[in-house]
Amino acid sequence: MSNQALALLILLFPAAGAILLAGRGWRLPRIFTVIVGPGVVWASFVCVLALFFGKASGDFTYWTWIKSGTFEVPFNLLIDNLSIFMCLVITGVGGLIVTYAVGYMEHEDDPSYARFFTYMDIFIFSMLLLVLAGNFVFLITGWALVGLSSYLLIGFWYQRHSAVVAARKAFVMNVIGDVGMILGTFIIFMDLHSVRFADVFRDLTPSQPCQFGQLCASNSTVHFVSDSPSLELAAFLLLVGAIAKSAQIPLHTWLPDAMEGPTPVSALIHAATMVTAGVYLVGRMHPIYDIAVYAHGAVAIVGAVTALFAATIAIVQTDIKRVLAYSTMSQIGYMFLAVGIGAYAAGFFHLLSHAFFKALLFMAAGNIIHAMHDEQDMRKYGGLWNQMRPTSIAFLVGSLSLVGVFPFVGFFSKEQILGAAFSKPDDTVVHFLWFIGFVTALITGFYTGRMWWLSFWGKPSPQRPVEHPHEAPAVMFVPVAILAVLATVGGLLQTKALGFGTDEVSNFLTSAVGSERWEGGGAEIALTLLTMLLAAALFVWAMRMRPWTAYVPWAQRLLERKYYFDEIYDAVFVRPLDWVAGFLQRDVERPVIDAAVVDTGALARWSAGELSLTQSGYFRNYVLVFVVGVVSIAGVLLLVRALT
Repeated sequence: MSNQALALLILLFPAAGAILLAGRGWRLPRIFTVIVGPGVVWASFVCVLALFFGKASGDFTYWTWIKSGTFEVPFNLLIDNLSIFMCLVITGVGGLIVTYAVGYMEHEDDPSYARFFTYMDIFIFSMLLLVLAGNFVFLITGWALVGLSSYLLIGFWYQRHSAVVAARKAFVMNVIGDVGMILGTFIIFMDLHSVRFADVFRDLTPSQPCQFGQLCASNSTVHFVSDSPSLELAAFLLLVGAIAKSAQIPLHTWLPDAMEGPTPVSALIHAATMVTAGVYLVGRMHPIYDIAVYAHGAVAIVGAVTALFAATIAIVQTDIKRVLAYSTMSQIGYMFLAVGIGAYAAGFFHLLSHAFFKALLFMAAGNIIHAMHDEQDMRKYGGLWNQMRPTSIAFLVGSLSLVGVFPFVGFFSKEQILGAAFSKPDDTVVHFLWFIGFVTALITGFYTGRMWWLSFWGKPSPQRPVEHPHEAPAVMFVPVAILAVLATVGGLLQTKALGFGTDEVSNFLTSAVGSERWEGGGAEIALTLLTMLLAAALFVWAMRMRPWTAYVPWAQRLLERKYYFDEIYDAVFVRPLDWVAGFLQRDVERPVIDAAVVDTGALARWSAGELSLTQSGYFRNYVLVFVVGVVSIAGVLLLVRALT
């Protein structure tokens, strides 16, 4: 089978699965949904593996969607090492999550069960379209479909008001990003007259690599110059889309509320797919960001600030899924920091690492929630180490990887980012961002330790809903076990920065994102080890740390209220718009617009009633009206003739 056909099949399998389940899934036996739902994702995974081992590459055009003069929008799929890398994550980790959902959602009735897997397959299709698109139009199409499918998944339990509100919030935030994407694309098209990545990037290739904080010299074929306001504006607008999709400050408030969806949805959105779309966008658009250095710097700054911001909020959370949600925001911030300083391979390696350990953590948490009859408050757990030992071990592996403890995958990926930032020569801003990342790593150690000790150690809480929780069935635990293995050994893919082993991820992505690398010297490796040791010490210390809220109650309130972002947005945007809408409805729509329509109908009704009085039924009255009319017309004609 040709590479062109395989690339198309990657998209067609989940699309076909969604169509089959939407049309017949709820009418057929449940086994049909069980096979089709995860099966189509694994079929796409096999196609991706074939392209991976075949070392496929190419820009495959299947048909021309729009053609007007020189303007052309083809349906083309871009197969390169970056898109294959992303597809491996989406279909591989995504396939494990969808398989896990077979057991997690078993208590749903048949129509809802089929509906859930329909939404999951739509989501996978949307993400694959996003990363495979070879032009801006279909990139935006996939981008918007991801927002739509996430809305459907977050609000899956639509009977809950909180789920509906969370889904709506996610949709609105993502639409803000969509608008930025569309406007940025429009600016690029107006200057370069093309929407194909190949055409745009060919005209934007700088003659030398950019450094953060410096302008790049451009070659003679570049339409944008390095300090072009239009290029910077386009890059900033694209960044708005990345910030919204990846839940970075200030468009981050939707992500914690997305926990209202089922746990497999949380794992899919937070680990393998949706929130990493912003990182992919910056990586894919690196020819633009390598020239638009101010927008590129903004990527790094937003990432570092979000990483610290989200980590501090996670300290006070009591809902286990919300702790993981804020840790996702924080880890995505690390990825933004990496791609913002040009360390693209490091950022994408952390994307892969995060997919392993965060999907593991969410699904292990789902096993606990499933056993605890949907209870998510960690304070009501305790003692699970002795009752759910396999899940406890898996959760510990994910936690240590999140903290960045050797030899788990998070150690290699996170420290590569910090090392790349620290090793930037004579760059004070990047060094300050490194310090923020360093502090964030320590806070991560503390809140992750707090989560693990509260949930698994000590004595069972007297508030537990279940005295003897049961371990998850095989269909739920096997994906968790696979991810635990990957989180343990995955770091071996990229160890060269520490002076030994291989550099597989960087080597694979070099052709797509360049060869920015960090090979640590003695100081960088020493700081790497210090960061790990301090984070691990805080992980252990969290077991014995006494409550600190009595000493700084204002900090407790500040963090519990999430720095009052929701309240600020409510005061600045929601309430004023509600007031304007109420005013327009009360003083404009009802008395003017509605009244005009109603009064027009009333006038027609009144005039019809008055005219109906002339319909008396007497022939002599009709003759009289006829005679009066004739006489009147004759009089008018005579008057006109006399005047002329």
